[in-house]
Amino acid sequence: MKKNTTMKKYLTSIKTAGIGVLIAMSLVFTGCDSWIDSSLNENPDAPIDVPMKLILPSLQTSLAYDFGGNTAVRTTNIWLQYFDGVERQSYAEGIYTLTPSDVNNLWNSLYASEMMDAYTVIQKAEDEGGVYFGGVAKVLMASALGLTTDLWGDIPYTQAFKGAESVEGLSPEFDMQENIYISIFALLDEAIADFESSENLIALSGDMIYNNDITLWKKAAYSLKARYKLNLALRNGNAAYSDALALVANGFESSADNMDFGFGTSSAEASPFFQFMEQRSDIRMSSTFVNALIADNDPRLPFYVSADGGGNYVGSDPGSQNTLASNPGDFIAGMSSATVFMSYAELKFIEAETEYRVGSPANALEAYKAAVAASLDQVTNGADNTAWLDANINVETTATLTLDKILYQKRMAMFGTAQAFSDWRRTGYPALSPVIGATSNELPRRFPYAQEEQTYNANCPTGVTIEDRVWWDVE
Repeated sequence: MKKNTTMKKYLTSIKTAGIGVLIAMSLVFTGCDSWIDSSLNENPDAPIDVPMKLILPSLQTSLAYDFGGNTAVRTTNIWLQYFDGVERQSYAEGIYTLTPSDVNNLWNSLYASEMMDAYTVIQKAEDEGGVYFGGVAKVLMASALGLTTDLWGDIPYTQAFKGAESVEGLSPEFDMQENIYISIFALLDEAIADFESSENLIALSGDMIYNNDITLWKKAAYSLKARYKLNLALRNGNAAYSDALALVANGFESSADNMDFGFGTSSAEASPFFQFMEQRSDIRMSSTFVNALIADNDPRLPFYVSADGGGNYVGSDPGSQNTLASNPGDFIAGMSSATVFMSYAELKFIEAETEYRVGSPANALEAYKAAVAASLDQVTNGADNTAWLDANINVETTATLTLDKILYQKRMAMFGTAQAFSDWRRTGYPALSPVIGATSNELPRRFPYAQEEQTYNANCPTGVTIEDRVWWDVE
């Protein structure tokens, strides 16, 4: 299933629904409804009531494309100098030109497809007694809200899924990011309670992430909650570190618990970056990232980066448009590469950072070593990296471990995720310089609101630039 085809189907259905609403309103006002066949707008080929077990895999597939692919990852990873945009739209974004039209597809997909589907499953689960379905949908909704608000700031939520049920549904108000975060935590808490419930009436099925294992979904909920608690560190200070740390023990216990989504073995079902490189290929690996991997003799290098014809790994200096530089490697751009929503490695880095910040160096050191080992295991497909770890990581002591070392290794582990962009804004690490030919001396810190949202929703905030900070990203 290709993303573009899926997205077009969803957007077409929404536009059709909008036209139907206008027609219905005109008929009501003219009082000419006595002759209307109530089944006139029903499509005999499209079922009105789709079961949750069929909505869930479609929701997960679509969300995996957006979490792991074009715009959310490509654009932010260009800004973070993992990639370099060398041609066309990617080059423009690389020199900090991101227009409202550039983000239309991502915005529309998140709302018209993924969050709408999650909302539908949550409602159906409540009506039908599918408690576990509801829990999974709440975790997915929280994840989608987290991605959306971290990229855009204030976003529609409380009025976003009413559709034609009310006027507000057609032009929803934007909830403040502070309230969106409250909703994220509430959804995750409700999901945890759902997974602990003994009142489920419908067996969970159709789950392509955890194969219907609610124990793993519960761990994912705790792990995601730790991430979003830490994201609020600039607002909440030490409380954010303590809150995140308290959640770690109930989260992932190994890389086998990772919340990820694997793709197929054909071009039509391939990973988002495989399709992107096959169809457009206007990014290369950045020298900022490649040179660091080479300098460290990092075992992840051949998995993150594709060697050129001579077996060399070459990065493009940010903004230089070096089309001869290396392509992304199979870890992110292989045909069946997985989208990682949340990993055990990330959770251990959260633990290492928070333990360090609350003054527990011994615990921080243990978590740091586990985090790097988990990342290497995940990226290198379980290869034996003991020698490199012993020489570079396991030699650290409580006296030599620093916060910068923790953040550096987390940066190396978070390649290919949008969460890396949140980590950079929160910590200021690494200190990146504007690229060659940059249109601004300031690096971007958010996305502009989608052009279609600005055009059709009068409640959309105005005057926002990509240099503005979201609520939690305070100086």
